[in-house]
Amino acid sequence: MIKIGIRNNLFYPLMLVITTSIRKIDSILMIKVNNFDASLFFTFIMFLGEFIFGLILFLSNKRFLKSIKDPKENAIRNQRFLGIKFEKQKLKIPDNLIKIYFIIFMAAFFDFNVFSLQTYYLPRYYKSVSISLTERLRSALTICSAILCYFLFRMPIYKHQKFSLIIISICLIIIVITEYIYEKLQHLNLALLFNFSLYFFNSCLDVSEKYLLEYNYINPFNLLMYEGIFGLIITSIFSIYINPFKEVKEVFVQEENELKLYLLIFFLLVYFLSSGGRNIYRILTNELYSPMTRTLTDCILDPILLIFYFLFEEDFKSEEKQNILFFISNIIASFLIVFCSCVYNELFVLFCCNLEYDTYHQISIRASMIEKELNNVADIIN
Repeated sequence: MIKIGIRNNLFYPLMLVITTSIRKIDSILMIKVNNFDASLFFTFIMFLGEFIFGLILFLSNKRFLKSIKDPKENAIRNQRFLGIKFEKQKLKIPDNLIKIYFIIFMAAFFDFNVFSLQTYYLPRYYKSVSISLTERLRSALTICSAILCYFLFRMPIYKHQKFSLIIISICLIIIVITEYIYEKLQHLNLALLFNFSLYFFNSCLDVSEKYLLEYNYINPFNLLMYEGIFGLIITSIFSIYINPFKEVKEVFVQEENELKLYLLIFFLLVYFLSSGGRNIYRILTNELYSPMTRTLTDCILDPILLIFYFLFEEDFKSEEKQNILFFISNIIASFLIVFCSCVYNELFVLFCCNLEYDTYHQISIRASMIEKELNNVADIIN
């Protein structure tokens, strides 16, 4: 039997899914309409969005905390801004400022690697590789984040989560095997290495942010602002070798259709806004839940993307023809990965083989029963 384990505060993961989807759709439209793809300019826009959105919300949050003067009002309002509780007084942090800024810099470095691999290297140098390969290998992010959280934070992995990770790992292996069977490309090994590196860096980013949020009580908006600053510095240094503005200039010069130029400007603006919004909700989801929950918001729409790529992008080719078995095996694996990710994060609770025992849903029920029994005993004594 399966039950849906809905918790409170699902607004942030839902908004993360929406903003991620908007940015993905915007990227597809840019390719279709303007043939604008594989540019480091996207990395620059993403970090600029992080900095500006982080700065605006950090200043708004600071003004909110200053407005709380009366301790009684402070207790009533519970110091919540955008649903997140903030302490007005300074908390003692275990790490010194040098270590904190170093970790923020490394988080920005991981983010730069993720974005440059995703938006520049893979689309530019591995065009013959399946367009959906990055989405199909995304389960590596869940596995990597679970392992890092277990060893670094000592986060326990319960029975239902171990079951989920085993099924996800089997599906990932099947996806890689089918890729070798049907694709048979000379540089497939390197493409797989780049994709797995992408998700390793992505996992390191989520875990670094979780450490700063959980153990050093960093304001999430302040963290995002500094990540944006460091990211812009890293991108600017890298731009010495590959100038992203030159690529954009070439597109504007070569494009003769004025309507398409206005559309490109509109698409870039949407990309900026959706990137800023996505990163805000990404970091808030990471703070409220865990890096594994954050990865679920990325992979939950992957099966829909695979169907889109198969129907409209002629993906899943083998020997220059679309292969239905290639597609079916991967779409089934993708649905299983999403389902098991939901089981891992307890959106679905499986009532079999005692998999439900350590879930939040069942722990809450047991706690309520114990509290009820204690109240009954107290009533009898009184």
